[in-house]
Amino acid sequence: MFSSAKKTILTLAFFSLFTACSQEKVSLNKFYGADANYFNGMLALRENNSEAAQKYFFRSAKKASYWAARKSMKQLCLMGDIQERIKRCSDYLREYNDDDAKLFVCREFLADKEYARAIEATVDIDLAVCDNNLAALRLQALDKKKDSRFDKSVFDWFTLRRVSDVHYEFYKQNARDELEEAIAGADGSGPQFSDFAVNSEFAIQFRIAIYRGNYNAAYEMYEQIRALTIEHKKIPLTWQLVADMGRACVYGNNEDIKNAKYFEELAGGDWNDKRINYYAMIYSGLLYNKNDNYRRRALKQFEAALVLAADENERDQALWYYLQSCLKISTEEAVAGLQKYAASFGQKDYFDDFFDSLSVLLFSGGKWNLFEKVLSAIDGRASQATLSKYAYLTARVMESQTEGADKKKIDGYYRLAAQTDPGTFVYYKLLAAKALGFQTADIDKMFFAANDGKTGNGARTDGKTKSAPQNANEGKAKNAPPLEPQSARKLLLGYADFGLGELIYDDWKFFFDIDKKMIDLATVERLSEFLRNMANGQNDYYSKSLRMISRSANIDGIQISRKAFELLYPQNFLQEIRASAKEFEVDDHLMFALIRTESFFEPAIQSHAGAIGLTQLMEATAADCAKRLKAGDYNLLDPATNIRFGTYYYSQMKRRLDNSGVLALFAYNAGITVVRRWIRNSKLELNESGDLWSDLFLETLPFAETRDYGRRVVSAAAMYAYLYNRKNPCQIVSELM
Repeated sequence: MFSSAKKTILTLAFFSLFTACSQEKVSLNKFYGADANYFNGMLALRENNSEAAQKYFFRSAKKASYWAARKSMKQLCLMGDIQERIKRCSDYLREYNDDDAKLFVCREFLADKEYARAIEATVDIDLAVCDNNLAALRLQALDKKKDSRFDKSVFDWFTLRRVSDVHYEFYKQNARDELEEAIAGADGSGPQFSDFAVNSEFAIQFRIAIYRGNYNAAYEMYEQIRALTIEHKKIPLTWQLVADMGRACVYGNNEDIKNAKYFEELAGGDWNDKRINYYAMIYSGLLYNKNDNYRRRALKQFEAALVLAADENERDQALWYYLQSCLKISTEEAVAGLQKYAASFGQKDYFDDFFDSLSVLLFSGGKWNLFEKVLSAIDGRASQATLSKYAYLTARVMESQTEGADKKKIDGYYRLAAQTDPGTFVYYKLLAAKALGFQTADIDKMFFAANDGKTGNGARTDGKTKSAPQNANEGKAKNAPPLEPQSARKLLLGYADFGLGELIYDDWKFFFDIDKKMIDLATVERLSEFLRNMANGQNDYYSKSLRMISRSANIDGIQISRKAFELLYPQNFLQEIRASAKEFEVDDHLMFALIRTESFFEPAIQSHAGAIGLTQLMEATAADCAKRLKAGDYNLLDPATNIRFGTYYYSQMKRRLDNSGVLALFAYNAGITVVRRWIRNSKLELNESGDLWSDLFLETLPFAETRDYGRRVVSAAAMYAYLYNRKNPCQIVSELM
């Protein structure tokens, strides 16, 4: 039993804690005003106190700011009996009436089998651009009510926009059993296309074949699609059907010239929807481009598509194909194309993957002299990431290849690379700073003081090539919710202040998808730090925190603060990483960088290829590590084990590759045998018989994914050492490269 004195002390301690908590809650309620009712309602729901929650939500719905009031009204729609829920959903829709509100209430209406209400709620949606989930709900309701509009609505949804996962799931659940029989004909003699429903389902099946990559099967349907749409006009021809017909010909058949001429003829038709003309011309070019003898004909088709383009997105798309076609002719042709059209770039980062391919071919073809011409053509026109890259590479090749090179000119190019603002893609900035001999104070100015009044552009640097052409505008809802940024920021910060962190990420993503600049970077910094602190070493809050700050820091016009950089390069799993780095004599900043690149600090992540956990180890690799480390039973989802195995594996790659940090990284990503083959090939391309320049070796790697991997890990390692150990990042680059 407690003594009397101890009881008094415990009572006072409990009272002090209770008083502090109460005072904090009173303070929060006062600060957030009417919005606090929403947060208190969510806390009441967490405690299963629905009666108290409803009272809070009613108050919030009447008096709170826009997003807290809207969220409260939404919660009320989920409470009460069926009649109350239906009435509240109807009230909610009258109050807000945008596509997101319709999506929410339609889910509730369908769950309650109120199909007529769902149909009425969605009567004015545009199936070509609305949320796909909303379209699917309307179609489900039409089907349940046997509404005569069902067949036409399904056809429109499947043929006016890109086929998505939502389309495919709907198709699997609703494809009619009699379709195969209708297509084959009752007597087996062939298709019996007697009504719109069967014809449209055939077109949908064709689109699904393309969606699934079954191009041979799609090409077998191609002639019939042409007959249905163009010759007999049984169903409308849409630009999406034209694009899929093009894909079927490009990937499912080798009669390229015959098909190219057909699409060229189609492009000259008098169509109400000029996108039909545009995409017919695009695919005519792609088909001509498959034949070496018709490459210049393909260039003319893409230039014709530039004229047909209705907006910036279509112009960029046509120009991207034009430049890629130039590249197939020669690098000289590609540079000439840039000199001709670089001023026409719309979305500058759209062309980053083209420039990545171009640099590889310039190195492999020994056309180093063309780097300066490319830089001259794109200065002020390409993305900041591409400009930084080509400025650095131009200086680098001039320095390494030209006798009596102009040192002043070379330094000017290095300074251009260092002074660009490519968002968080800092690899070439760091290489340029290293070449210029920047000290830590210079780096401070480069990253922070130099950002005043300047912009980063969020360049895409994934190295992926473009898929078959699509309309870049599709999927943007015409009826999106209003921005109300002040209310949105207040909502997200309230989640953090009231301890509702589990609600932050999804709502932030919702706002980000509406408008990337809706939530300012300072607010995202606070939220990202809060989520990182919520992580317990096992959950995905680490990766959510990192994804929030990464996407927000790569927006046009965003100035990245030191705090944002620290959140971009967090020291998650600090103790485990330091212990393993010390055990295997690996720099901890390198392991932070490797784990950040491999998994974004998500401990339970598993790739499609089977790589597991923080360091993304394959089972076979982990088993070998366990054997060599005498680890016995192990669990790769345990962060400490995964980090230890990954650090050991990296250390072994480094030992076997002459202690080269960057080569070890490539081996970690692609395998040591592959890397050794790349080294042999690159020495031939770079005319190197001795030590290989690691920075230029990276530029010659045949896989964009591996090139990007190397850049990201090297720059991240340098940033970790700079931010937390006050080391000159140029020194880290030197050690690795």
